[in-house]
This record gives sequence, C-alpha cells and structure tokens, in this order.
Amino acid sequence: MTHSALSLLQLWCRERSSNGDIVLGLCAPPGSGKSHLSRQIGSGVVAVSIDDLYWPQPKLQQHQRGLPGSHDVPRLAQLIDEFRAQGQTLVPRFDKTLAGGAGDRVDDQPHQGDQLLLEGWCIGARGLPSLRDYQAIWRRLDALLVLVPPTHNHVLRWRLQAEARQRRRGGGALHAHAVTRMVQSFYSALPPERCFQPLLDSPQLPTWSLRLDHRRRPIGSIQPCQIGVSSDP
Repeated sequence: MTHSALSLLQLWCRERSSNGDIVLGLCAPPGSGKSHLSRQIGSGVVAVSIDDLYWPQPKLQQHQRGLPGSHDVPRLAQLIDEFRAQGQTLVPRFDKTLAGGAGDRVDDQPHQGDQLLLEGWCIGARGLPSLRDYQAIWRRLDALLVLVPPTHNHVLRWRLQAEARQRRRGGGALHAHAVTRMVQSFYSALPPERCFQPLLDSPQLPTWSLRLDHRRRPIGSIQPCQIGVSSDP
C-alpha cells in the first residue's frame, strides 16, 4: 500500500473517532497489504488481526486456517468488549512457524489506546450459515471500511507477490501452488458476490469503501455506502 492509502486510513480513523466510534473494522482481500497498513496507523489505534485469534492447537487442526470456524469467536468478543469498556485488553499473537508449520497461538500482550481496528479478509462478511457465529462480532463494530480490488483475479497475484517478498527477506513463504490453493479455497468458501458485495450494496452498519488499482494504490477517496436492510445470516 502507498503512503496515500495510509493517510486516507488515518484520516478515516480520526473522523470516526470524532464521531465517537471506538471499534472499527477493516475488510480487505489477501495480499492487499492490510496488515502492513494497519500496523502503521499509530495515533492511539490498536490494530488487531483476526488471524491472531485462530483457535489454539490442537483445536485448530479441526479447521482450515483462515476459513470460517478457525477463529476463536468467544475470545474475540471478549477482547472487543474489554477494549470498549476499558480502552485496553490482552491481544494474542499467532505464530505460523509453530506446530510444524500448522501454527499456534502464543502468549497475550497488553495493548491500550483510543480505538481498536480489527482487520482481516473476512471482516463483516455475511450471507452463509458458516458465518452466522461471526455476526455477533460484526455487530460490535461501530464502522467498517472495505478495500475493493479491481477484480478478484488480482487477489491471487497480490498474494503471490507478498509471498515472494517474504521469501526475499529470508522468512518462511508458501510455494506458489500452495498460495493458489489457499486463495481458491477462500473464495470457494466465501463467494465474493454473495459474502462481500452485499457489504457495499446493502450494508448493515456504517460502511465506507476504498477502491484500489492493480498496484494496490487508492483510486480516489474513501466513500460512504448507503445503509440498507438485509436478513442475510
């Protein structure tokens, strides 16, 4: 993501803060740079990745990491409620190198601030029974920002580029075939037109969108979406 995207996100957080919004959501596709972007916000914003709320082992083995069901939703709800009440909470971290590469959760770290930003590729998603338990989390959000790729075909390209950067830095990176399978499984489990497009067309909470070009750069400014009514699970 470019610095202008960071500036836009920081401005959005400040505007939401002036509105009294404490718990924010950032929905963005894999490889879009959302985690890197979130970590740079600063200014009292505590960024939490939903990926750090995977179930600890061995329960995580019962799920495909990243898909609905692999997250400790009760722990996430507790985290959000604590932050809203106290401005601080303990946040776990998920280490992908543990458990022979399957990953595991490690000790919690204390965080405090004025706002909490929950980021992840499935934040706010709805429309399928597998997402039903997550709706209690999305209802806790005061506002949601959705980063929109040019097409969902770009997501695989972005994710491959992210893994290549990780490999050049000497860190563990997935093989291209594994990345392809992962992205395909994500979108097979949560079809964009059913689970993500409704966030823009008929949002159920205050929602904004930011469109990205093929190089992940913002196109224009962050735009509000019109709140609608839907009975989707």
